[in-house]
Amino acid sequence: MPITGYFFILFLLVLTTTGSTSTVVGEMVTILSIDGGGIKGIIPATVLSFLESQLQELDNDEDARLADYFAVIAGTSTGGILTTMISAPNEKGRPLFAAKDTISFYFEHGPKIFPPGASPPFFAPKFDGKYLHKVLQEKLGETRLHQTLTNVIVPTFDMKNFQPTIFTKNTDSNSPHLDAKMSDICIDTLAAPTYFPPYYFENDDGKGNQYEFNLIDGTINPALVALSTVTNSAETDPSFASIKPLDVKQILLLSLGTGTSADFAGTYTTKEAANWGLVSGLFHNNSNPLSEMLSEASIIMNDYYIATIYSPLGAEKNYLRIEKTTLTGTTTEMDNATEANMNLLVQIGENLLKKPASNGNPETNEEDLKRFAKLLSERKKKGANKADS
Repeated sequence: MPITGYFFILFLLVLTTTGSTSTVVGEMVTILSIDGGGIKGIIPATVLSFLESQLQELDNDEDARLADYFAVIAGTSTGGILTTMISAPNEKGRPLFAAKDTISFYFEHGPKIFPPGASPPFFAPKFDGKYLHKVLQEKLGETRLHQTLTNVIVPTFDMKNFQPTIFTKNTDSNSPHLDAKMSDICIDTLAAPTYFPPYYFENDDGKGNQYEFNLIDGTINPALVALSTVTNSAETDPSFASIKPLDVKQILLLSLGTGTSADFAGTYTTKEAANWGLVSGLFHNNSNPLSEMLSEASIIMNDYYIATIYSPLGAEKNYLRIEKTTLTGTTTEMDNATEANMNLLVQIGENLLKKPASNGNPETNEEDLKRFAKLLSERKKKGANKADS
């Protein structure tokens, strides 16, 4: 879609929402969105660990979990794994992982998911994904989408039908085939082209009909998908009954990124880019950063679009984007799972909390997260609508 098309849509969004009522915390829909980025998922995992600890402190409950506070948790790729780990139930009916334990998951399994020195065949993904599949199947077993402890949204892309496939807990009656095993959904959203092979599986709709899925990551922005899902469901889904369609004043959105590179700003010109050819762009050639640049540009633009929806309505404090925009060296690599690099990513996540918030407020990310935590705690105490478990 041309850029002018996006601005036209945003203009309509603003017109639609300017008549919104004032914010009522107990009626707010709360969304957590987590981007993709491979091993860099350690960065948002570190931020989530801090947020969960704040909620535990506020409510004096060491067993408090993020799924108790967010009406929707959305994630793609590594963000899809984090979404699943903090929302899928264990044998006691509580989230499979505490936020702090997701960091340990990366340290334990990352080096085997992304083995160092992997040298793929010329026409094959860099990693075969076998260990990744094994771990997810062992951790998640037969758990299906409808069993998650809050609404989850995991975007993927269907190669065969050439359209998005959005796995969401509140699937309508016309899409029972989307109630798949969480292990299959996670493998799908992690199937990033050039890193892992596309994933095929079949699922029964409960009536004996088999559906085929031919899915890849698709690099779909989970925050935009979550916003559209919530606003489109406002009139039909009781979990979101407190908001009017497109009423972002009633939507508290925390969006976490996995970091973008510092190498692009002020580095390349159109003159240099004119020499970037198709063949060098198709393969993982460090001399041609075009593919990575386009991916990161998409992340930046999506943040801009969302902020443009919130800001004109005076609801900019309802949207918090936390992203490290100056990654350098090995920390820019999605598949560098050496212990040294993972420790660096933890440190980046911890330092990111001390950085100024990206929404123009004078607070740091840590201060903004504490403010979010208070709103989340207050909303929970007021018994706001949440997804059926």
